[in-house]
This record gives sequence, structure tokens and C-alpha cells, in this order.
Amino acid sequence: MKFNLHSSDLKIVEKKKLWFAIPVIVLAIAVVFGVIFGFVFKGDVLNLGMDFTGGYTLTVKIGASLDDDGFRKEKEQAITNIIENPDPNKYDTSTVGTIEGLAVKNITVQGEGADKALYVKFTASDYNYQIMMGDDSTEGIIEILSDLIKEDLFKDDPYSGSVQSGSSVSATVSSELLITCICGIVMALALMLIYIGIRFELVSGIVALICLMHDIGIMFLFMLIGHIEITSTFVAALITILGYSINNTIIIFDKVRDNVKTYPHTSTPSKIANDAVRDTIVRSINTTATTFITVLMVAIVSAIFGVGDLIVFCLPLMAGLIAGTFSSMFLAPTIWAIWKAKTSKKKPTVVTLPPETKSDDFLDGLTENVPPVAETEVNYEENTEQPTADVAKETEQVNTDIEDESSNPEKGN
Repeated sequence: MKFNLHSSDLKIVEKKKLWFAIPVIVLAIAVVFGVIFGFVFKGDVLNLGMDFTGGYTLTVKIGASLDDDGFRKEKEQAITNIIENPDPNKYDTSTVGTIEGLAVKNITVQGEGADKALYVKFTASDYNYQIMMGDDSTEGIIEILSDLIKEDLFKDDPYSGSVQSGSSVSATVSSELLITCICGIVMALALMLIYIGIRFELVSGIVALICLMHDIGIMFLFMLIGHIEITSTFVAALITILGYSINNTIIIFDKVRDNVKTYPHTSTPSKIANDAVRDTIVRSINTTATTFITVLMVAIVSAIFGVGDLIVFCLPLMAGLIAGTFSSMFLAPTIWAIWKAKTSKKKPTVVTLPPETKSDDFLDGLTENVPPVAETEVNYEENTEQPTADVAKETEQVNTDIEDESSNPEKGN
């Protein structure tokens, strides 16, 4: 049996409670995970990367040996232990004291062949820039960590690798980047609102803006639940989803506008929105599925080859694809139909009554609206006719009777 979607009646707007409940459930799950990360594990609710919090980097050059996954993971674990729990017996504590409170954010592989290296990012919230980087007369924490890593990783062969000088990302630069990202997203949303308001109507623009805010929120909640690091790569994925989601929403509203023009005036907003979704749902699902599978394959390949930054880009992108498709197909038409239904009820009904009769005359009231009789011109010359024979006989008989009465007056009495 073949299922004909175009002949079916989808009850999208009627299931509005379900569509509104799904984001609320995701929000509740994110709150639970936020409490776990923030209060149980005493960590950060959002795993903000160095691009937003500031931090320091170290580059440990090892070479082609990093092609071996087991060897690479062993070295990554060793570097993490040295940075987060350095042995105070192996460095001079008189200058910086006991080093503690450092946290490794991530370690990625850079370079090819003999130039392959581990790029280490870590934060140090308890130390300022001067203590971390040092100066000409004082050894900084970065230099101490470099010596500890070199001593541990290359103790058997000092020439098998090296630790290059570290660098820092200041919190000032990070805050400027965050403000720039927020301003860019707000400006994009404002321009989208203006375009949709002009191209369609203001209601459609506001609804589309609400759906875009939903997509942004779901992506942040996904990063919170997975405790995935939020970097500038995530911002790129966020902007990508904004463009992708608004495209699906515009397609829905374009069909809604066509239905408003072609459907009878008695059609309800729910009927118009449901049919718009029915006519576009196949295209939206096919487009989203194709894009989602492509991004998923890229994420799998990135995980195999250890490209961490690309994984951080693909994961929120997949969550955004699902959220954007959901908001375009279910939330946008539902909110539009509810809005239109409420605004239509508020419009007053104008009833035109006949003019009130002020005359007391009953006949005047009855004959007031009687149309005048059309005047007809009569041609007396053409309508003048001779009396018929019957009329002439009747006239003659009457004259005879009158003469008889006059000649015999007694008979008349």
C-alpha cells in the first residue's frame, strides 16, 4: 500500500503541546547536567575554551611516532599529569611556590611526519601573566613545565623530541572575541528579521526569530550536556546553523503565503499551516538527512585521525541540524497559526443596519422604500379605437329603454 502524503491531513498545529514540551524536556536535562558539573564535580557548567577564558599553550614535538594511537595516548596522559600535578621535588619552589590549579583543556596533533607535535592547551586561573611567563631574571611556570615534560618524555633519548616555547591567550583578547561573536550573531538576527518582515510579514519575521533563538539555545544545551569545549569553532557551527535553519523556515512561510492567497477566506490558520508543512516536509527531511549524514561521516573520519577541532565543529552542527529542522517544521507553523488565530479573534465585527425611520406616519414607513413607478408616455392618436359591435348594441338598447320610460311614465312607476 502506497502512502500518499499530499492527500493526508497532518495535525501539526493541533499537537502544539508536544512540540512545546520537547524543548522544555531538553532544558530540564541540561539543568540536571549543569547541577552535576557545577556542584557535584565543582567544575564549570559550560566548558569554555581558551578562546573565551584565556590560557596558555605548549607545543611538544615528538615526530612520526605519534602515528601510533597507543603511543600518542600514553604521551598525552603523561603531559596531562605533569601539568596538572607537577612533582614539587623536581623544580625550585622558591620562586613560584608549589604549582597547582592548572587544568589541561585539550591536546591535539599538529604537523606531518617528523614535524608532528602535540599542541597542549591549559588554563591557570590562580596565576597572573608575569608568574606564568617569567622574565629575564625569574623562571616562569611555563619554563618549569617545559623542563619537566622534556625530562620525563625524552629521558632515554634527549634528541628524540623537544618542547617549544609556550604562548598565552590573554583574557582581554578572549572577552573581545566573545563580544564580537555576540554582536555578529545579534546583527545577523536583526537583518534576518528585517528581510523576512519585508519579504513576507512582520509576524513571520518574529516567529522566525523565535525559532532561531530556539536553535541557538538547543546547541548551547547540547554542549552543556556533553560538556564539550566551546571554542571559536563552535561559533562557526552556530552561524552555519543560523543560515541553514532560516532557509527551511523561509520555505515554510513561502508556502504559507501561497496558501493564504489561494485558500478561501473561511480557512483557519491551522488548516493553512498544516497544509504548508505537508507540502514541504518531504523536501525538508531529505535535505536535512543528506546534510546530517555528510557531517556525521566527517565527524567519524575526524575521530579516527584525531582531529579534535573538526569534531568540536561537527558535533554541535549535527545537533543544530536536528534542532533547526524541528523548529522549522513544527514550531514555526504552530506559533504562526496560534498568533494568527488570536489576532483574528480580536478584530471587531462591523454590522451595517438600515437607516432608522423618524416619521410617525405608518404609511410613510411602509412606502418609504417603495421604488417610484416609471412614467410611460401614451400616444393617444395611436390608441384611439372605434367601439366594438357589442358596445354599440348595448348603447342602443340603453337609449331605447330611456325613450320607453319617457313615453309611458306610469309604467316606470
